[in-house]
Amino acid sequence: MAPSDIYETRRTEIVGTVPRWYSAGIHLAVPTSIGLGVMIAAAIGLVHVRLVEWLTIPATLFAAFALEWRAHKSILHKRLPGLSLLYERHELAHHVIYTDEAMEMRDRRELFLILMPAYAIVLVFLMVVPFALLLRSVASENAARLMVATSMYFFLTYEWLHMAYHLPRTTRIGRNRVIGALRELHRRHHDPRLMRRWNFNVTVPVFDWIHGSIWSEAREKSRESRRATRQPTSS
Repeated sequence: MAPSDIYETRRTEIVGTVPRWYSAGIHLAVPTSIGLGVMIAAAIGLVHVRLVEWLTIPATLFAAFALEWRAHKSILHKRLPGLSLLYERHELAHHVIYTDEAMEMRDRRELFLILMPAYAIVLVFLMVVPFALLLRSVASENAARLMVATSMYFFLTYEWLHMAYHLPRTTRIGRNRVIGALRELHRRHHDPRLMRRWNFNVTVPVFDWIHGSIWSEAREKSRESRRATRQPTSS
């Protein structure tokens, strides 16, 4: 069987696991509505925000970029005890049907394999709340509200950008130059040869830049050269 036939067979099998009851529209709308609702509720309570409190926004985004990079590198591409389902869904399903040579979704129902589960935004909110409460006690309620709102903004940005990268290039979003540049970074990550070492930020490559993990041919050759020099020589 030709490699292309094997790919199509495997792709069909994976897409076939999408439940019959699945609705792409609901999957996209529910987390978006929850996220926007929390953002609005948090913003409504802001009162006389000081300049130093506004710094909560870039600080929260910076932490989110770091978490995105670390989780992608250390959880989604490694089989860890208790977290193997995340690895299987990401590397053994998402990365199998979407490669650097076949990034585009073919049907809306494939959003099941691209977006996080709809309940994930609730889990993120519950994870953020303790930190927000701590921030309120040591800083201010404004800072806590800005942290919650920014966390929801980041989650939605992640989801919508990731979806955009896998939309057909012929769509209006797919033709956008900014989306195209970010999609190219993500496309490199979908190269099976590169996915465990390069381009882990899905949104903005802040921590890929910090860690030097933005792929380029020169960087890859340099890394391989350093690795070769560390190999023990046989006598």
